[in-house]
Amino acid sequence: MAGNAYTDERGVFKNLLGVTDAATLQKAEYALAAIRSREILDGQVHLNVTGYGLHRQAVIHRHLFQDVYAWAGKVRTVPSSKRTEYGTVTRFADPGAIVRDWQVLEHTTAALVATHGLDWEPKCDALAAIFIEANRIHAFPEGNGRSLQVFMKALAAEQGVRLDYAKVSPREWNRASAVSGTHGRLFEGMHFIAAPPDPEPIRKIFTDMATPL
Repeated sequence: MAGNAYTDERGVFKNLLGVTDAATLQKAEYALAAIRSREILDGQVHLNVTGYGLHRQAVIHRHLFQDVYAWAGKVRTVPSSKRTEYGTVTRFADPGAIVRDWQVLEHTTAALVATHGLDWEPKCDALAAIFIEANRIHAFPEGNGRSLQVFMKALAAEQGVRLDYAKVSPREWNRASAVSGTHGRLFEGMHFIAAPPDPEPIRKIFTDMATPL
Protein backbone atom coordinates (compact mmCIF):
# COMPACT_ATOMS: atom_id res chain seq x y z
CA MET A 1 0.00 0.00 0.00
CA ALA A 2 1.36 3.42 -0.95
CA GLY A 3 1.23 6.22 1.58
CA ASN A 4 -0.02 9.74 0.96
CA ALA A 5 0.00 13.11 2.70
CA TYR A 6 -1.91 11.60 5.62
CA THR A 7 -0.93 7.93 5.86
CA ASP A 8 2.23 5.88 5.86
CA GLU A 9 2.91 2.98 3.50
CA ARG A 10 0.83 0.66 5.70
CA GLY A 11 -2.19 2.97 5.65
CA VAL A 12 -1.75 4.19 9.24
CA PHE A 13 -2.48 7.87 9.73
CA LYS A 14 0.64 9.92 10.43
CA ASN A 15 0.21 11.32 13.90
CA LEU A 16 1.69 13.45 16.64
CA LEU A 17 1.82 10.50 19.04
CA GLY A 18 4.42 8.61 17.03
CA VAL A 19 2.14 5.56 16.89
CA THR A 20 2.67 3.22 13.93
CA ASP A 21 0.07 0.56 14.72
CA ALA A 22 -3.47 1.23 13.45
CA ALA A 23 -5.31 -0.39 16.38
CA THR A 24 -3.20 1.41 18.98
CA LEU A 25 -3.67 4.72 17.20
CA GLN A 26 -7.43 4.25 16.95
CA LYS A 27 -7.70 3.54 20.68
CA ALA A 28 -5.62 6.58 21.64
CA GLU A 29 -7.33 8.83 19.12
CA TYR A 30 -10.82 7.92 20.32
CA ALA A 31 -9.88 8.49 23.95
CA LEU A 32 -8.27 11.88 23.35
CA ALA A 33 -11.01 13.09 21.01
CA ALA A 34 -13.68 12.08 23.54
CA ILE A 35 -12.04 14.29 26.17
CA ARG A 36 -11.85 17.22 23.76
CA SER A 37 -15.44 16.69 22.65
CA ARG A 38 -16.60 16.78 26.26
CA GLU A 39 -14.83 20.12 26.73
CA ILE A 40 -17.00 21.66 24.01
CA LEU A 41 -20.26 19.97 25.01
CA ASP A 42 -19.81 20.85 28.69
CA GLY A 43 -19.09 24.49 27.88
CA GLN A 44 -15.49 24.40 29.11
CA VAL A 45 -14.34 25.61 25.71
CA HIS A 46 -16.11 28.25 23.62
CA LEU A 47 -15.59 28.06 19.86
CA ASN A 48 -16.14 31.76 19.13
CA VAL A 49 -17.56 31.09 15.67
CA THR A 50 -20.79 32.14 14.02
CA GLY A 51 -22.89 30.30 11.49
CA TYR A 52 -23.06 26.61 10.71
CA GLY A 53 -20.69 26.12 7.82
CA LEU A 54 -17.31 24.62 7.06
CA HIS A 55 -15.51 27.09 9.33
CA ARG A 56 -17.42 25.88 12.40
CA GLN A 57 -16.88 22.28 11.37
CA ALA A 58 -13.14 22.91 10.96
CA VAL A 59 -12.83 24.62 14.36
CA ILE A 60 -14.59 21.67 16.02
CA HIS A 61 -12.40 19.16 14.19
CA ARG A 62 -9.24 21.05 15.11
CA HIS A 63 -10.18 21.06 18.78
CA LEU A 64 -11.10 17.37 18.87
CA PHE A 65 -7.99 16.09 17.11
CA GLN A 66 -5.35 18.68 18.02
CA ASP A 67 -3.51 16.15 20.19
CA VAL A 68 -3.30 13.54 17.45
CA TYR A 69 -3.00 15.04 13.96
CA ALA A 70 -1.04 18.01 12.63
CA TRP A 71 -3.74 18.39 9.96
CA ALA A 72 -6.62 18.64 12.46
CA GLY A 73 -9.16 21.14 11.15
CA LYS A 74 -7.63 21.28 7.67
CA VAL A 75 -9.68 20.25 4.64
CA ARG A 76 -8.37 17.08 3.00
CA THR A 77 -6.54 17.31 -0.30
CA VAL A 78 -6.81 13.66 -1.43
CA PRO A 79 -9.78 11.52 -2.51
CA SER A 80 -11.50 9.62 0.28
CA SER A 81 -13.49 6.41 0.46
CA LYS A 82 -14.17 3.82 3.13
CA ARG A 83 -14.74 0.08 3.03
CA THR A 84 -17.44 -1.08 5.40
CA GLU A 85 -17.82 -4.34 7.27
CA TYR A 86 -20.84 -5.06 5.08
CA GLY A 87 -18.75 -5.45 1.93
CA THR A 88 -19.64 -2.06 0.49
CA VAL A 89 -17.56 1.01 -0.30
CA THR A 90 -18.59 4.55 0.60
CA ARG A 91 -17.21 7.35 -1.55
CA PHE A 92 -16.99 10.97 -0.43
CA ALA A 93 -16.80 14.30 -2.24
CA ASP A 94 -13.81 15.09 -4.43
CA PRO A 95 -11.31 17.36 -2.62
CA GLY A 96 -11.93 20.18 -5.09
CA ALA A 97 -15.65 20.16 -4.32
CA ILE A 98 -15.47 20.28 -0.52
CA VAL A 99 -15.50 24.06 -0.02
CA ARG A 100 -18.10 24.64 -2.75
CA ASP A 101 -20.41 21.91 -1.45
CA TRP A 102 -20.13 23.23 2.09
CA GLN A 103 -21.01 26.74 0.89
CA VAL A 104 -24.23 25.35 -0.54
CA LEU A 105 -24.90 23.39 2.65
CA GLU A 106 -24.34 26.47 4.80
CA HIS A 107 -27.27 28.15 3.05
CA THR A 108 -29.37 25.19 4.18
CA THR A 109 -28.19 25.39 7.78
CA ALA A 110 -28.75 29.16 7.84
CA ALA A 111 -32.28 28.71 6.54
CA LEU A 112 -33.02 26.17 9.26
CA VAL A 113 -31.66 28.44 12.01
CA ALA A 114 -33.82 31.29 10.68
CA THR A 115 -36.95 29.12 10.59
CA HIS A 116 -39.24 29.00 13.62
CA GLY A 117 -42.33 26.96 14.33
CA LEU A 118 -41.46 23.85 12.34
CA ASP A 119 -43.38 20.75 13.34
CA TRP A 120 -41.34 18.07 15.07
CA GLU A 121 -41.04 15.58 12.20
CA PRO A 122 -39.96 18.12 9.53
CA LYS A 123 -37.48 19.52 12.04
CA CYS A 124 -35.88 16.10 12.62
CA ASP A 125 -35.90 15.39 8.88
CA ALA A 126 -34.14 18.68 8.16
CA LEU A 127 -31.42 17.88 10.71
CA ALA A 128 -30.97 14.40 9.24
CA ALA A 129 -30.68 15.82 5.71
CA ILE A 130 -27.98 18.26 6.81
CA PHE A 131 -26.02 15.49 8.49
CA ILE A 132 -26.30 13.27 5.40
CA GLU A 133 -24.88 15.97 3.13
CA ALA A 134 -22.10 16.97 5.53
CA ASN A 135 -21.15 13.32 5.90
CA ARG A 136 -21.18 12.85 2.11
CA ILE A 137 -18.77 15.76 1.78
CA HIS A 138 -16.45 14.30 4.45
CA ALA A 139 -14.22 17.35 4.70
CA PHE A 140 -11.37 15.74 6.64
CA PRO A 141 -9.22 12.64 6.25
CA GLU A 142 -10.49 11.16 9.52
CA GLY A 143 -12.78 12.10 12.42
CA ASN A 144 -15.66 13.42 10.34
CA GLY A 145 -18.39 11.53 12.20
CA ARG A 146 -17.28 12.58 15.66
CA SER A 147 -16.81 16.23 14.75
CA LEU A 148 -20.16 16.20 12.97
CA GLN A 149 -21.88 14.89 16.09
CA VAL A 150 -20.69 17.97 18.00
CA PHE A 151 -21.69 20.22 15.08
CA MET A 152 -25.16 18.68 14.81
CA LYS A 153 -25.77 18.87 18.56
CA ALA A 154 -25.25 22.65 18.47
CA LEU A 155 -27.35 23.09 15.32
CA ALA A 156 -30.17 20.99 16.78
CA ALA A 157 -30.17 23.11 19.93
CA GLU A 158 -30.95 26.14 17.75
CA GLN A 159 -34.23 24.39 16.94
CA GLY A 160 -34.95 23.38 20.52
CA VAL A 161 -33.86 19.80 19.93
CA ARG A 162 -31.62 17.67 22.12
CA LEU A 163 -29.74 14.87 20.35
CA ASP A 164 -28.92 11.91 22.59
CA TYR A 165 -26.32 9.84 20.76
CA ALA A 166 -26.33 7.26 23.55
CA LYS A 167 -29.65 6.02 22.15
CA VAL A 168 -27.89 4.76 19.01
CA SER A 169 -25.23 2.04 18.88
CA PRO A 170 -22.01 2.85 16.98
CA ARG A 171 -22.73 -0.07 14.65
CA GLU A 172 -26.20 1.24 13.82
CA TRP A 173 -24.87 4.77 13.34
CA ASN A 174 -22.03 3.67 11.05
CA ARG A 175 -24.25 1.47 8.91
CA ALA A 176 -26.89 4.17 8.48
CA SER A 177 -24.23 6.75 7.61
CA ALA A 178 -22.64 4.43 5.05
CA VAL A 179 -25.80 3.87 3.03
CA SER A 180 -27.01 7.47 3.18
CA GLY A 181 -24.47 8.78 0.67
CA THR A 182 -22.56 7.58 -2.38
CA HIS A 183 -21.97 3.90 -1.80
CA GLY A 184 -21.83 0.62 -3.68
CA ARG A 185 -19.63 -2.37 -4.37
CA LEU A 186 -16.41 -2.95 -6.25
CA PHE A 187 -16.73 -5.49 -9.06
CA GLU A 188 -13.55 -7.54 -9.53
CA GLY A 189 -11.83 -5.11 -7.20
CA MET A 190 -11.86 -2.27 -9.70
CA HIS A 191 -15.25 -1.26 -11.07
CA PHE A 192 -17.47 0.71 -8.72
CA ILE A 193 -21.15 -0.15 -9.00
CA ALA A 194 -23.18 2.49 -7.18
CA ALA A 195 -26.30 1.76 -5.15
CA PRO A 196 -29.10 4.30 -4.60
CA PRO A 197 -28.54 6.42 -1.47
CA ASP A 198 -30.88 5.45 1.35
CA PRO A 199 -31.59 8.31 3.79
CA GLU A 200 -34.26 6.47 5.77
CA PRO A 201 -32.01 4.83 8.40
CA ILE A 202 -30.44 8.19 9.30
CA ARG A 203 -33.86 9.87 9.39
CA LYS A 204 -35.08 7.20 11.79
CA ILE A 205 -32.00 7.61 13.99
CA PHE A 206 -32.49 11.37 14.24
CA THR A 207 -36.15 10.90 15.10
CA ASP A 208 -35.35 8.27 17.72
CA MET A 209 -32.60 10.21 19.47
CA ALA A 210 -34.25 13.65 19.37
CA THR A 211 -36.12 15.07 22.37
CA PRO A 212 -37.30 18.63 23.11
CA LEU A 213 -34.84 20.83 24.99
